[in-house]
Amino acid sequence: MSALAPLVRILRYATDPIAPYSFNRMGFELNRCGFYDDDLPVDVKGRVALVTGANSGIGRAASLDLARRGFEVWLLCRDGARGEEARAAIAREASSDRVHLAVVDMSSLASVRDFVATFPKERIDVLVHNAGVLPLEKSLAKEGVELTFTTNVLGPFALTGLLLACLARSDDARVVFVASGGMYAQRLDLGMLDVEPAQFDGTKAYANAKRAQVILAHMIADRVGGAAPITFASMHPGWADTTAVRTSLPKFHETMKGVLRTAEQAADTVVWLAASDRPKGTHGKFWFDRSVAVEYPFPWTREAKEARARLFAFCEEKSGVTFPTAEGT
Repeated sequence: MSALAPLVRILRYATDPIAPYSFNRMGFELNRCGFYDDDLPVDVKGRVALVTGANSGIGRAASLDLARRGFEVWLLCRDGARGEEARAAIAREASSDRVHLAVVDMSSLASVRDFVATFPKERIDVLVHNAGVLPLEKSLAKEGVELTFTTNVLGPFALTGLLLACLARSDDARVVFVASGGMYAQRLDLGMLDVEPAQFDGTKAYANAKRAQVILAHMIADRVGGAAPITFASMHPGWADTTAVRTSLPKFHETMKGVLRTAEQAADTVVWLAASDRPKGTHGKFWFDRSVAVEYPFPWTREAKEARARLFAFCEEKSGVTFPTAEGT
């Protein structure tokens, strides 16, 4: 372990919420000095992981790392051709015959239900919610809810609930929401779902959806409680050089491309949350570079308790999926 590690861990509490000091590639290289040695297992001995949006970017990098560590990895991708290219490449690079593809559109609750109905495994150890979209113009998903929110929030909410029994069969399951540091400046606002197309702001809608993911990680963990050995977590990957960033935020990418994190650096905490013993049992926490992170650096972004309850009720109503409490009600 580096002699700098204790100091880095202390300083992170001040620097992590400040994007220019921590979200970029240099921030990762500094924070990794505080990582614990031997924190990730080399062989997880056959655990099963599902990763949404796994054909590119962070999802692909996480899937490859998990496959190399012995996970049976299922890539949940919307595009079958791109998904198969990723599956074949990951299987080859990881020297694994246990990398599979399932065509799933996270913006379609019907597609999510169809996948769950045909999924052949009885046990799931890791579920990574990585798929996301950032459209600049307002559009609706098939079930009539705004596309950004459906893909980033409703789809993952439904998939988690429908797979809860499979997750509960693991002796140490993990559910990871890949959020975004962009949510730091955003307060939860369900009213964004009803704005007129002319008033729609894609970046704010995305930040709002990511804020909702972090809140739901807490709320689902509280609802499931001690009923099953499942660790729920959310994280943000920093600023990464991915296809999604290049296409959805071209000006940002052009300005920052020299200092953006690689997909592998951005995926590091996803893999750590999936495989390391250290985060086990830390229910609902929000993570950045393998450390619990500040969720509300600005006090005006903290939502009221009633807003959290409305979010959960909205997700249950629109998805048709409910979560049992620890008492089974």
